[in-house]
Amino acid sequence: MNSRSLAPSRPARSGTTGPITRGLRWLGVLAAGGITAWIIVRYPSLPDTVATHFTVSGQADDWGPKWSILVLAGVMLLLSLALAALSVRPRLFNYPVAVTASNAQAIYREGERMMVGTLLGVVLLYLGIAWSVVLTGGTALTVSGIVLMLAATIIGIVRLVRVGR
Repeated sequence: MNSRSLAPSRPARSGTTGPITRGLRWLGVLAAGGITAWIIVRYPSLPDTVATHFTVSGQADDWGPKWSILVLAGVMLLLSLALAALSVRPRLFNYPVAVTASNAQAIYREGERMMVGTLLGVVLLYLGIAWSVVLTGGTALTVSGIVLMLAATIIGIVRLVRVGR
């Protein structure tokens, strides 16, 4: 059963998004747009061949055409926008607990927070990869993005299970 078929049987969302969650969502969207704009502005000055893969230590170990960074920009911008759009529809998510009338609003709030945290992790990962390609040395940002995505997921699931009891 997919999440769309579950949503009509779940209680409607009646809560509103808090200002911090809303602000962080906008920060993620604006940052993804800013990174994409930065890549486009820097694109003409990039060499014809750019790094397309990096070792764990951050050293480039594969190379490709310059236009490959535009593919990265398109995919990451679309992913960021999709995560932001999905985060405002927590009723559609698959949850590790049953959604009932008594816990729905708390579960929706935690689901939205988890998705916004994931969005911020993706944007930080995007910045790290773009930084590595355009300037070199974005390993710390890339690792931070991965850690943030994992933390948002783990903490989000723990919080969902707690409010779902």
